[in-house]
Amino acid sequence: MALNQRQVAELDAAIASYAFPAVYFDFGAHVPIAAASMRDVETSIRRMLVSDNVQQIRDGLANVIYWGYAQIAYRDVRVGRFRERVTQDHLSAFRTLVAAGVTPTLAQIAAIGMPEYSGISFISKILTFLNPIQFCVLDKQLAKLAPGPGNRALHRLSMGTQIQITSNNEGVYNAWRAECAEIATRYFDGRHRVVDIERGFFQFVQSGKLELAQQIYVAA
Repeated sequence: MALNQRQVAELDAAIASYAFPAVYFDFGAHVPIAAASMRDVETSIRRMLVSDNVQQIRDGLANVIYWGYAQIAYRDVRVGRFRERVTQDHLSAFRTLVAAGVTPTLAQIAAIGMPEYSGISFISKILTFLNPIQFCVLDKQLAKLAPGPGNRALHRLSMGTQIQITSNNEGVYNAWRAECAEIATRYFDGRHRVVDIERGFFQFVQSGKLELAQQIYVAA
C-alpha cells in the first residue's frame, strides 16, 4: 500500500501543528522554561544528558520526566521522586553508557535500574532526546495506531499496565522507528526526522483524529 497525496499532506500538516508543550526546568535557578520550540527543548535536554557532570545528567533525566508529564497533574511528584531516589551509581552508569558514542538500547538503559525508568514509554523518550534523527517515542497513545491484527510493527506490541521492555517489544520499537524513517524518506525526501514522523502521528491522536492516524499508519 501507499499514501495518497491527501494523506501525505495531512501527515505533513500534523507534524507542523505538533503542539505538545515545549518546556523544561532550570533546576539551578528553580524556574520553568517555556522554550521557543521543541528544537530548543531537544538541544537543552540533550546537552544535559551527554554532560560529563553527573549533576547535569541528573537534571537532564529529570527533565525528560518533566517534559513527558507536561500535561499531567502529578508531573512534579514524579520529577521529585526521581531526583530523590536516583543515585550516583545510576548516574555514573548512564554517563558511561552514553559516553560510548553509540545510542544505547532500551534494555541497556533499563538495566541501570533508575527510578521512573522501567518501561518503553519513558526510556524511549531518553533515546529520542539523545538522537531524534533516528529515534522516537513509543507510548500508549501511539500504540493506539494499531488496535487490532495487522502487518505493521505496532500490531505486534504486547502491553500490560505499561509497555514493558521485552525481546519482542524491543524488536517492535526498533521496527516502529524504522517505519517512521521509511515514511520520512519515501514521502518527505528526508526533510523530516524519525521523531517528526512520530510526532505527527501523536498529534493526530491528541487532536481526536485517531481513525485518520490509523488509516495513514497502515497504508504507509
